[in-house]
Amino acid sequence: MNYEEINAEESANDLPQDESTPEPEINEESLQEELETEDKEIASLKEQLKAAEENVDDLKDRMLRVQADFENFRKRTQREKEDLAQYTKEEVVKKLLPVLDNFDLAISHASTENLEAYAKGVELVAKQLRDVLESEGLKEIEAEGTTFDPNFHHGVAVDNNPELEDQQITEVFQKGYQLKDKVLRPSMVKVNSK
Repeated sequence: MNYEEINAEESANDLPQDESTPEPEINEESLQEELETEDKEIASLKEQLKAAEENVDDLKDRMLRVQADFENFRKRTQREKEDLAQYTKEEVVKKLLPVLDNFDLAISHASTENLEAYAKGVELVAKQLRDVLESEGLKEIEAEGTTFDPNFHHGVAVDNNPELEDQQITEVFQKGYQLKDKVLRPSMVKVNSK
């Protein structure tokens, strides 16, 4: 075979051969059904997306409402707390006003001629003040003669009395007070040490 024959044979191979395999027929009915199925799926997915978006919007709205309710609650409780503190202060001050009036009265009637009556008047005012403070829950911390307790007493001096017990308080320099169960000021004391 020469070169021309080989080229002629290859060219013959490039030409379409017998078309015995038929092309698939396009069935319009099946295509239409596929399109309708896909359209239904798309519509279903759109509905699901819309429902999910509505659910998200609902949840966002509910979250914002809860957040606002909490903020309002926080502000209200803070305001109530401040009002209660203010009311409590007002009540204590109202109870102390008569004590202040009596101190003013005692000072205006002070004279060296009637020193005994003046001292008696000051004692009565001091008792009135103590009564008001005790009615609010103030208690004096017992100290002299008791055993030293660092929760209630502040030791500032040491005594060496062999007749007394170790850690016994022998002298009180400044009284201590507690309001209900809270120590406001510990007693400043002298403590015996053996």
